[in-house]
This record gives sequence, structure tokens and C-alpha cells, in this order.
Amino acid sequence: MIINLHARKIDIKLKGAIYAMTEFAMARLVPSTRLRNNITINLHLKHHATDGEAMISEFANPNKPREFKVIIDHHRIEIDDFGRTLTDTEWAHSILRILAHELVHVKQYVMGELKSINNGFVYNEKFYSPDTLEEYYDQPFEIEAHGREKGLLFSFLERWKEIEIEMGMELK
Repeated sequence: MIINLHARKIDIKLKGAIYAMTEFAMARLVPSTRLRNNITINLHLKHHATDGEAMISEFANPNKPREFKVIIDHHRIEIDDFGRTLTDTEWAHSILRILAHELVHVKQYVMGELKSINNGFVYNEKFYSPDTLEEYYDQPFEIEAHGREKGLLFSFLERWKEIEIEMGMELK
């Protein structure tokens, strides 16, 4: 798998965590090593209309996509839903949680479960075009992504110290 991270002024340890989380989550979500090895993910940490979004790259084959763009707006998540400023650790965990969520959508695209079309989505051959936020969150592909994001984050954090050592990033 090729992972390209586009981010400015991000701590080297967080960059390592983003790369590691991407590898970790995709290994859990797409069991086929052969398939994963043919995937390219372009991760962008920048301003965006939402916290995160996963999309098929404009140059990818829409029927068998293998190249993706994932955007995470790390600026939007500096303050939580209650107006409290997040600590650096909480902020980093939020980035990783959103990344996990978006990688579930990448898995859905790769496995042919989800397709984006002009005015909606097709998930497992059923069309969805939400008109409200409530309808959006009731879509089965969003339910799956929200359900898996925390499990992936917690599993990753359980292994993080071990991963840091493997990457040669442990604190001395």
C-alpha cells in the first residue's frame, strides 16, 4: 500500500501514528495483502467542509477503485462538541478516530460495497440520497463506519507503544 501524507506543521510522532494507523486499520478492514498492496491513499490534513471525507481519486477506475483521497480537517476538531479545547493527546486521538472512520469508507469502496454517484450513494446495491442529517447518519455505510471507528482506534492505541518501538520512535 502506498500512503502519501500531505500535512503542514504536524509533529513527527503524529505523522508516524497516522501512517501506522492507516496500515493497521487497512490490515483489519481488507484482509487480502495482495489487494492492500495495490491501494494508494492520499491523506490530506487541511481545511474542509466536514471533519473528514474519503473519496475515490479522480484518476481511479470507478468500478474497481484502488486510489483514494482522504481529507481530515484537523482545524475543526481542536474544540469538542461542548466548546472545550482539546489537549494535544485528545486532538491526536480525534484525528486517528476520524482517519479510522474514513478508512472504513475506503474499505467499502475497495470491496465494491459502496459507490458514489451524482446525487447519492449505492451501498450493497441499494440507492441512498439523504435529505437531512438524520437520514445521513441512518445510512448503513455510515452506521458501519461509526461503529468500527472506535474499535479500530482502541485496538490501535493498545498496540501503539509496541508500534512506536517497531518504528524506532519510542521516547528515550
